[in-house]
Amino acid sequence: KGLTTKNIIDSRRQCDRIIKLIDEIRTPQDFLLGLISRTVAGQHYGSKGWKLISFALYFIRILIKANLQVAWEIITPGYRMTPRLVRYGVQGMTPLQITSLANAITLTPGTLSVDVSDDQQFLYVHCMYARNRAAAVAELDELRDRMMREIFA
Repeated sequence: KGLTTKNIIDSRRQCDRIIKLIDEIRTPQDFLLGLISRTVAGQHYGSKGWKLISFALYFIRILIKANLQVAWEIITPGYRMTPRLVRYGVQGMTPLQITSLANAITLTPGTLSVDVSDDQQFLYVHCMYARNRAAAVAELDELRDRMMREIFA
C-alpha cells in the first residue's frame, strides 16, 4: 500500500469532516442531540459512540496502570526495568491507523514508538517493562485490536 497522494488526500478529507463536526457542536446538549438523532435515523452513530467510550475507558485503564508502574520505579530503590526494543508488525493498516497506534503507544508511560519501517510494515517500539517479546507483543496486539474494532470499524 504505502503512503500515496490518495491516502494523504483521504486522510485530510476525514480530518476536515471531523473538524467541521466539532465546530458545529456548541454545547453538550448539541452533542447528545446529534448522537440520539443519528441513532434513531439508523446511521449507527450511537453504537460508534459507545465503542469510542469503551476504547477511552480501556485506554484510561492502561494509562493509570502504566503511570503507577513508572511511579513505583521512580520512588523505590532498585532497578526492575526490563527494557526491550520490539519490532511490531502493522501490515494491513493505513497510515492514519499506524499513526494513531503509534501515538497511543507513545502516550502510555513506559512505551515509546521509535520509528516506522520504510515499507510501513513494522513499528519499532521501546518498552521499559518487557520481560519477553511475546508478552510485549500481546499487550500491543490488544491495544491495536481494540483500536481497530472500536475506533476504525
